[in-house]
Amino acid sequence: MLLRFSSWLMLGTLLTACQPDLESGPLLDFVGGSRYTAYTRVINTPADTLTFKIFAATTKAQGNDTTKAPKLTNMKILVTYSPRITPIDYQNLTAPNLQYPYGDPTTLTVFDQKIERRTFAFQNTFSTRSTPGRETWRFDSTDDEGHTSTTSFQITVRPSTSDSTLTYHRYTVGLQAPRTFTSRSYLALLPGLTFPRYIGSGTDSPGTAYSDIYRLIDLVYLPGADNSIVLASPSAVPTQLSPLWPTDSTTRRTTRLRNTNLNASTFAAAASPADLTAAYTAGTSPAATRTENLVKGRVYAFRTQGGQFGLIYVENIITTPIPAARLQVHITK
Repeated sequence: MLLRFSSWLMLGTLLTACQPDLESGPLLDFVGGSRYTAYTRVINTPADTLTFKIFAATTKAQGNDTTKAPKLTNMKILVTYSPRITPIDYQNLTAPNLQYPYGDPTTLTVFDQKIERRTFAFQNTFSTRSTPGRETWRFDSTDDEGHTSTTSFQITVRPSTSDSTLTYHRYTVGLQAPRTFTSRSYLALLPGLTFPRYIGSGTDSPGTAYSDIYRLIDLVYLPGADNSIVLASPSAVPTQLSPLWPTDSTTRRTTRLRNTNLNASTFAAAASPADLTAAYTAGTSPAATRTENLVKGRVYAFRTQGGQFGLIYVENIITTPIPAARLQVHITK
């Protein structure tokens, strides 16, 4: 019995000796607190606003000299949108119309930055999807020894309303003036997603051509004098966007916009694809690639490059602390 025990002990020692030196990757974790999202959660309000803060640091130090510890070389953030259709029977819509327009699920790179430091913190405020479904946010941090750490959280949007039975899509969203690195200044009309300034700004784009996001954006917030706001098609503002944003029509989309005589009541009554198409056709100004200065209470009609018709009602214009527009959107599916 003693011999058998000794043999097992020897084998265990041998196996331990043969194990490779396990190197840990960077420390990667969310900052907690009431204002931050740091865990998987369910949201009942479409296009809700959430904030996360992620912190990364190298954990390995050679002796007591932390100056010889590896450096972080990259931070990457991905989000995967997985739509959920409830109920599955939409009136007068065929199966392809029920798909998210850019694939199912769709994974987008929202941040990909090369760095050279031992600690890195990044805070981002984002709006959740405006339709039922799940979004998975994944965070990857890599050091100069090739070790990568990953963490993630999931947001499930489960609206309490019966909007999914409608034959058009409706939501309310806020767009901000591009004053800070993370101001949400870009809007993809069909999914109702907003994206931050660093995606497309010529001055602070992190250095990666985010072609997967560029091809979604239909409108850009353009600030003017006295906090005035213009909504413009990406194709209409090449000088103010990042040179990384390709200029071809696939990624710099063209959205046509028209003034209307509609008000809050008639906007609310536009409740079918036929109504939305007719409102665009009856617009009171020629189709253009940008609006006039937005006016609270006005309604603007649009046609996206993908062929969706819709209306934008300017619910409110905010001037402080960061100028912003609160918009209600109706769009054909």
